[in-house]
Amino acid sequence: MVMTAAEFNKRIEIATKPLPGSIPSEIIYRLAVKQKFDKKNILDFYTQALPKISREIWIEKIKMGNITLNDKIASLDTKVKAGEITRHSFKNHTEPDINNEIKLIHFDEDFLVLNKPAPLPVHPCGRFNKNSLISILNFAFPEENFKLIHRLDANTTGLIIIGKSIEATKKINSQFENNTIQKEYIALVDGIINEDSLLSEKPIGKKLTSSGGRSLDESGQHAKTIFKVIRRLNEQNQTIISALPIHGRTNQIRLHLADLGYPIVGDYGYKDPFYFENNPLTYKSDCLFLHAWKLTFLHPTTQNKVSLTAELPAKFINL
Repeated sequence: MVMTAAEFNKRIEIATKPLPGSIPSEIIYRLAVKQKFDKKNILDFYTQALPKISREIWIEKIKMGNITLNDKIASLDTKVKAGEITRHSFKNHTEPDINNEIKLIHFDEDFLVLNKPAPLPVHPCGRFNKNSLISILNFAFPEENFKLIHRLDANTTGLIIIGKSIEATKKINSQFENNTIQKEYIALVDGIINEDSLLSEKPIGKKLTSSGGRSLDESGQHAKTIFKVIRRLNEQNQTIISALPIHGRTNQIRLHLADLGYPIVGDYGYKDPFYFENNPLTYKSDCLFLHAWKLTFLHPTTQNKVSLTAELPAKFINL
């Protein structure tokens, strides 16, 4: 099947007008019990696992029979065990708005490459379910079985590869796992970087923060990022840089730059350590100046080198 950009855009437009998550519906959340919550009361479990939702709401949901443990309705006396599965739902739920300006860069029988806008989560998470990239693609192309190969943060724009065939997905995914895919990002950061290049190898923890993000952790996963200065904007006290992540850890570029003292413009949460205590991880607007600009990898079938770029968003061009 050959897909032109015009055909792709038409399908996306139909699938996102209105945005699928803007239609009130019931949404069911699944939450596994981690070891640290073993033998806790289910009310304490939910209060501690999801602290941004008040204890009173959890009490009401339990009394209304809205929370189940291993598919059985829970009571206020219910104890949880590590490995068990809880579920709860919200009725008449609507999701936050997202940017639906998804652009097609490449399409063949094995995979497609998109220029992802922001804000747009890649997969269902947190407050987003239907208003996510993979859900929108499934609505727009029900005949396909798209597979996520890698991820971008909801507020990061740029190139993302979506697998079509199982074999192609495995081959491209192995290139990410082996760090053989070359990734280049463009970012605008606060401050003037005097050096022409910088390097960070600070490890990144696997544990989620309360907001769902990550933090630097000496016992975490090795993460190496090379930064190169493109242009210094002295009047604005900002620098345009390229970032080459050798590894692909969650929030890697954002964490490394904030740690170096040059946070990405618009990255309020990693610039202010208290921001995420009262605000969600996904920003409401397209405020983050981080763009996945270039990908170079081997085609899973032909083994030819593929090198693709995504046009910079207007917010960069206006600089």
